[in-house]
Amino acid sequence: MADASRPDRPALDIRLPTTPAALPRLDALLDDFDPFAIEEADGGARRVYFFTAGARDAAARAIDRAFGTAGAHATPIDVPDDGWAERSQANLKAIRVGDIVVAPPWDRPAPDGAAIVVEITPSTGFGTGHHATTRLCLSLMQRQRRQIAASRRVVDLGTGSGVLAIVAIHLGAANVSGLERDADALRNARDNIARNEREIHSRSPHGRPGHRPAIALVEADLTRAGAVGGDADVVLANLNGTLFARHAETIRRYVAPGGLLIASGFTEDESARVQAALGSAFTLIARETEDDWVGAAFCRSGAGDPR
Repeated sequence: MADASRPDRPALDIRLPTTPAALPRLDALLDDFDPFAIEEADGGARRVYFFTAGARDAAARAIDRAFGTAGAHATPIDVPDDGWAERSQANLKAIRVGDIVVAPPWDRPAPDGAAIVVEITPSTGFGTGHHATTRLCLSLMQRQRRQIAASRRVVDLGTGSGVLAIVAIHLGAANVSGLERDADALRNARDNIARNEREIHSRSPHGRPGHRPAIALVEADLTRAGAVGGDADVVLANLNGTLFARHAETIRRYVAPGGLLIASGFTEDESARVQAALGSAFTLIARETEDDWVGAAFCRSGAGDPR
């Protein structure tokens, strides 16, 4: 039964293009309209959820213009909150990236003494580990774990499920702030932090005996710098190419001089535009790809370059 206190979600049912090569371009186009969740529907189609009906309707028109001849079509709908997120993700399994396992409660592996296990309840937001961009961030975070462990502060822009914020604590961060503008995603992130509370509080950051690490969640639009005070030593940003291109200067202001930016959510085609938008203030220090998606680690110029 739908919760009357929570409005219907604007969404698109998308019939995918018959040309597989068009799929990455479709994903990049969708990024321009700020979707917040994607559900794989029956028959290989997709249901994409948006923050506003205006963004959804504009996306539908853009898809029909750009991909109609390739067989794509977008149908606007309003989806009541009747538990669709839980149903659509009920069959998700645990995934492993390096030493990190992201698992739903029903597929949490037995402890093996080697892996870091983060329990995440799937919800409407991104961050179950089943999208390539989340896996790329998890891989890059492990490659840069020394700087994360040495950081005074980590900021996770668009925290979604909270998975990257929780992993940052496991890798030694002392304090993490997670920014998210969607209230439903924030509720899910709070639940996930609570699920992992014992493991979070058992972690004493390197050189800080007795310190209890903390994750603070902030309901804020990440494109407005100043939502959290002060520069961060590490910024995690699993966003999209359009956000990076339009708001690179704001994202830069979150990163302290000499700090680290771990970024994903953009495609190979968008990669050069993202790097150009970030500009000379950032130096690329690591890059990974998966299924046309890109993850990259950048150092902001200034004292304390981690290289």
